Amino acid sequence: MTSKKNIDPSLPLEQFPFPLEWIKSHPDKVEEALARMSVAEQVRSVQMLRGQEQLDLLILSRQTEQVVRLLPEEDIYYMIKEIGEEDAIPVLALLSTKQLQYVFDMEWWRGDKFVPQNALDWLRWVAKANDQLLLDWILTEDFDLKVMVLQSLIKVFKPDEMTDQYDGVEDLEHFTLDGVFDIFVKVPDAAPLLKNLFKLLYADHQKVFFALMEAVIWYPITPTVEVAYRWWRSRVEEKGIVGYEEAIGVYSLLDSDSLKLDAAPQEAFEEQGSAYAMAPVYPLADTDPATFFGQCLAMLKNHKRVNALCWELMYVANKVMVADRQDFTHIDIRHEIMRKVLGYINIGLELGAGGDIAKGEALLNQTWMQSLFQVGYAGVMRLKWEGEKLVKEHGLLLEQVLTPGYMDHLAAAVSRFPEIGVTFTEEPEEAETNIQWRNLESLQDIQTLENFLNLANFYVRFARQSLGLSLEQISQYLEEARFPENKEDLDIKMLTLTALARFALFKEIGCQPLLPEGARSFLQIIFHVGIFKDESRVVNEDIVKAFKERLLTTSLAWTGEDRERLDQLLQECVHMLGTQFGRLDPKKTIEWQFTRGLLLK
Repeated sequence: MTSKKNIDPSLPLEQFPFPLEWIKSHPDKVEEALARMSVAEQVRSVQMLRGQEQLDLLILSRQTEQVVRLLPEEDIYYMIKEIGEEDAIPVLALLSTKQLQYVFDMEWWRGDKFVPQNALDWLRWVAKANDQLLLDWILTEDFDLKVMVLQSLIKVFKPDEMTDQYDGVEDLEHFTLDGVFDIFVKVPDAAPLLKNLFKLLYADHQKVFFALMEAVIWYPITPTVEVAYRWWRSRVEEKGIVGYEEAIGVYSLLDSDSLKLDAAPQEAFEEQGSAYAMAPVYPLADTDPATFFGQCLAMLKNHKRVNALCWELMYVANKVMVADRQDFTHIDIRHEIMRKVLGYINIGLELGAGGDIAKGEALLNQTWMQSLFQVGYAGVMRLKWEGEKLVKEHGLLLEQVLTPGYMDHLAAAVSRFPEIGVTFTEEPEEAETNIQWRNLESLQDIQTLENFLNLANFYVRFARQSLGLSLEQISQYLEEARFPENKEDLDIKMLTLTALARFALFKEIGCQPLLPEGARSFLQIIFHVGIFKDESRVVNEDIVKAFKERLLTTSLAWTGEDRERLDQLLQECVHMLGTQFGRLDPKKTIEWQFTRGLLLK
C-alpha cells in the first residue's frame, strides 16, 4: 500500500502509482514507473505532492519538460514559491513563456504599481536558469511591458542632434554593442544581466534590439506604464485578480435559503480554450478531509466538476486577496487566505445542507463556490454583530468581569474578520497565553464563539443583577482594595469568591473588599478540617450550595442556560479556592499578596 502521509488527501485523484518513499530510497524504480506513464498521468502525480517532493519527482521523469509545461500556471507558481527561487531553478529552466509570464505577473506588480526591483530580481533568476527562455520571453512579450522594464533599468542615447544630450548619466556604468546606442545602467547590479541579454538579442535579433532601444529613448514613461498596466490587468482578471471595487463584492452577504443549484459545469471552462484544459489543484491543498466540505468533496464522482471547483476556488481566493489588500507573492499569506476561503465555504455548505452529507454533495456539485463563501461569510458576520452589540452595551463593565485573556477572545470576535483562539497546551494555567488565532472554519467554531459571547453576556448580567455591581461600584472597590495589587487581575471569579465570602460571614450578597481578619475567618468556615497537616482541604459544599440558592432568588431572569453557567462559575471558584487557599493555615500569618481570588482591604 502507498503511504498517504505526504499526498494531498483532499484531492479526488487516482491512487499514487508507487510508494512515496521510493522517490528517496529507490529513484531507479520511480524512473521506470514514470517511464510507463503518460505525460498527463505524470502531471497528475506531481499535482498530488507539494513543494520539494514535486521537484524530486520531476527530476526523475524522462519527460520533465513536457510534464512541467503541462502543469497549470497556478500550480507551477505555487511550486516555485514553496520550494524557493534558488532551489526552484531546475523548474524555472523548463517553463514555457506563458508560464513565465504568469510568474512575472504575480511578482512584478503591487496593486496598480510596477515594482522594478522585483522585475530585476526575477529576470536574474530566469537568466541563471535558462538564458534562452529569457530571450524567448523578450521576443514574444508585449512590447510596452518590455519597454517599461528597460526604462526602469537603463537610459539610452545615440549621437545625433536630438538624442545626444546625455543628461543625468554621471557615474552610471556605460556600454554599447554597435557604437550607435549608448546604454547607461541606472541600477548598477543589473549590468551583467543586461549586457548578456542584449548580446544574445543583438546577435540574432538586431531588429528587435534596435526597436527596443529606440522605444526606450522615445516612449514617454507614464503612458508606457499605463499601457503595460492595462495589458497586465487584462491577463490577471481572467484569474480573478480584479480591481478592488469589484473584488470587495466577494464579501456580499447571502442567506443559505438563497443557494441555487446552478453552478457552471466544467464544460464552461473547457469552452474558453486550452488554458483551462487542466485545473490547478493547489486550491485544495489546505483542505482538511475531516471537515464537512472535505467529506462532501470526497463523495464527488464527477472529476469534471472537481476541476471546475478548483478554478472557482482560485477565482474566489484571488478576489479575497485583492479585497483584503494582501501581497500575492507571500506563500504563507496565500495559504492563510485559502484556508479562510475554504473555512467560509465549509460554513456555507454546512448551513445550506443542514449537516446532511448527501445534500452537501449536491450543493457542492451544482453551486457556485462564491455563493457558498458568501453564505459562510454572512454567518460569521452575524456572530461579529452580536459581539459588537455586547461591547457597545457593556464595554467598560466587560473589562472588569472578563480576564485579559477573555478580553483577547472578545476582541478577536469583533475584529474585521472574526477569529477564534485555539489553545495548544494541556496546562490550564498556560491556556490564556498559549493560543493560536485563526479564522472561523466550521459551524462548530461559530457555536464555540457564540457560547463564549453568551457566557460574557451572562457574566455582565450576573454581576449587575445578582451581585448588585455597577461600573462605579467596582471602581470604588478597587480603590479601597489593597489586593489584588494588579487591578487587571480582577474578574468575575474574584468578584464571585468575594461575594461567597461575605455570604458565608454575613449572610449577604455583596462584593465589598474584606479585611484580612474577615478573609481569615472565611477560610476557617469554607474548608472542612483536614486530617493530615499538609493535605489540601476540601471546600464545604453546603455553604456553596446555600450561596447558589440565594443567588437564584436575585432579580436575574434565570434561564436553564444561565443556571448551567452559574454551576460552571461556582465550580471554577471552588477550584480557585482549593488551589489558592486550600493548603494555607488560617491560624498562621498569610502573605495575601501571593494569593489570588479575594478583594482585600
